[in-house]
Amino acid sequence: MAEYDFVVVGAGTAGCVVANRLSENPDVQVLVIEAGGGPEDIPDGVWTPSLWYTLLGSNIDWGYQSVPQPGLNGRVTNEPRGKLIGGSSNLYIMMHIRGHQSDFDNWAYNGAVGWSYEDVLPYLQKLEDQEDKTSNLVGQGGPLSVENAKLHEPNPTSKAFIDACMALGYPYTEDFNGPEMEGTGWHHVNIKDGKRHSMAAAYLIPAMSRPNVTVTTKAQVTRLLFEEKKCIGVEYFQDQELKTVRINREVIVCGGAIESPKILMLSGIGNPVHLREQMIPLVADVPGVGENFHNHVLTGVINECSQPVPPGNQNLSESALFCKSEPGWVGPDLQLGLVHVPFNIIVGQGHPNSISILPGVVRPLSRGWIRLASNNPLDKPLINPNYLSVDSDTQRMIKAVKLSREIFATEPLASWCQEELMPGPGVQSDAELEAFVRQTADSYHHQAGSCKMGLDDRSVVDPQLRVYGVTGVRVADASVMPFVQSGNCHTAIAMIGEKVSDMIKDDYGL
Repeated sequence: MAEYDFVVVGAGTAGCVVANRLSENPDVQVLVIEAGGGPEDIPDGVWTPSLWYTLLGSNIDWGYQSVPQPGLNGRVTNEPRGKLIGGSSNLYIMMHIRGHQSDFDNWAYNGAVGWSYEDVLPYLQKLEDQEDKTSNLVGQGGPLSVENAKLHEPNPTSKAFIDACMALGYPYTEDFNGPEMEGTGWHHVNIKDGKRHSMAAAYLIPAMSRPNVTVTTKAQVTRLLFEEKKCIGVEYFQDQELKTVRINREVIVCGGAIESPKILMLSGIGNPVHLREQMIPLVADVPGVGENFHNHVLTGVINECSQPVPPGNQNLSESALFCKSEPGWVGPDLQLGLVHVPFNIIVGQGHPNSISILPGVVRPLSRGWIRLASNNPLDKPLINPNYLSVDSDTQRMIKAVKLSREIFATEPLASWCQEELMPGPGVQSDAELEAFVRQTADSYHHQAGSCKMGLDDRSVVDPQLRVYGVTGVRVADASVMPFVQSGNCHTAIAMIGEKVSDMIKDDYGL
């Protein structure tokens, strides 16, 4: 049986970082096991920033769906996740958003000791190579390219959106990752030389040239192997057969907020009642596995334009507004982004020359779960984000839709607009807006929280990301976030990979 010092399960955003950083020591043997394909399987569309939407539902997407959502009138949502080296960094819209400083302080206040903003800032800076120095908080010289959309021939509607927000009294912010996140401004994006800069390109492919790195692709992990409470190996399915590999030190599970809890449960780590239902022998009683699952939620307001909208040459979403639904929030709980294409495919087919504002709730209070559908490791898990199950989320979404309309009606964006296509002029009252929101709200693709980090009895990992009840296993991905941060979460997931790598190196004197 092959042996490695460390096995990284999943070559997604965090997994790419962990594989790169651990293999910096030439004496350490690292194996990465990825369910999707390798460099030769990356489709051309991945590299073209404006084609991200064509990748959703493609063969590099796991193709997950939620269970019927009561808060969305029983609708089922698509929950795209990347299945390829680089993971969902191949699918996301390339916005580089760290999150509000209070998001990380909130983690620390709630038991994720050592993960305050002050603690994580050096790791956010370490991963970044930002082209413009907007403040002393910027990271430069890191592996991941961070460009300012403003500097790369942005779409004129993006500038009109910013000016309209400022006309409504919202402040301009130079950088959402700078001293002041709240306000309107230009996105920083993970693009390099006109191409998407995925985590595979930034971290994993460079590391694959090292002799101490092995990447096994098209190999789906089925479970972790234990001797009593100690993890000794990993079992995976590849080429129609089960294979095993032995670990000398640790396995780092980086499967994401959907796959990581599934892998733990299949391995006997989780709620004993649920595992008994699935006839899985108990290894560790950790009832929080799969709980606390949550996601940002958004909808779309679409206006047909009175003049031709130039085609996008970046990521189709170059500007945004972060604001509070009411003054008492510590940081922004709403994110409104302009997308210079129609948000809804059906609407877009009849009205291609239209633009959208995507109002989203980025401090959601609704919580759901991930559960096993069966004990067959190749079956997809049951996914319940439980969208709009808390009334506050619904009411704030309605406010965000109203604000989107205000922005569209304000110059200079108003001069671009001809007719509202969605929700449409027939939707005006709060009751009508609530019905619209429940009928159209959807995943923001920021799934998180299902293996949360903390010190309470519902935590799955401790602040060093070690899984409770066993030894030799850590989890490092969005699942460990106690609360998803406000804004797109790719950057914080990369930070988690950077920080856990240093923790592992410290533990083993590497």
